[in-house]
Amino acid sequence: MINLIKIEPQNNYTLKLYFSDNSSGILDFTYMVKTQSSLTKPLESLDYFQACFIDFGALCWKNGLELSAESLYRKCKENGTFHINQASA
Repeated sequence: MINLIKIEPQNNYTLKLYFSDNSSGILDFTYMVKTQSSLTKPLESLDYFQACFIDFGALCWKNGLELSAESLYRKCKENGTFHINQASA
């Protein structure tokens, strides 16, 4: 089971995500912010977006929005930003 272990906010709505298998990836969440749902609307505030945190290995925001590590891991692989730290693997 893959867990999210660290988050580093980058520019705008982009986060660098670190996973429990010594891999990492960068995801741009602009697409999600633009959906304008009740859970994503607060993310328009960059300060709010970057106040994300990890809870039980998932990416979370204080309004209850939660994204599983597995889905984020898969997105990183699909968009080509996935990297495995060979020195630690």
